[in-house]
Amino acid sequence: MKSLSKFELKRQIKRFHADKDRGISINLFCELAGMSMAHFLDVFVRDKEPLSEVVQIRVSKAYQQWKSGNVRVMQNKDRTRYVEYRKESKPPMMASMGLQVTSGGIKLKVGMVNRHDYSEITLDEALRG
Repeated sequence: MKSLSKFELKRQIKRFHADKDRGISINLFCELAGMSMAHFLDVFVRDKEPLSEVVQIRVSKAYQQWKSGNVRVMQNKDRTRYVEYRKESKPPMMASMGLQVTSGGIKLKVGMVNRHDYSEITLDEALRG
């Protein structure tokens, strides 16, 4: 798996953090990435710390594993949660309908998409340029 660029990783992780229906808590995601939640928030949300190459690789790998459906959140009998790798990938697919800016104008985009994929730019980001 190739690591995402720093700019693209920051953009996608900010959207990941803002999504309340992402399916994994930030604490469990940080555990999956091998970093503390405070450092994650300082780098990606608050922009207090620079994004180092080590953090870039760890978070990119964890995000791509989550996006592709290779990991899932499990729960013990005492209701504690943990992350487990799957034997078979099962990416969460959902129906999607959106708008896309093209050179010919704005077009309707319909189809199935990965629920945890934040790589597509939003209409707002496309109109801003």
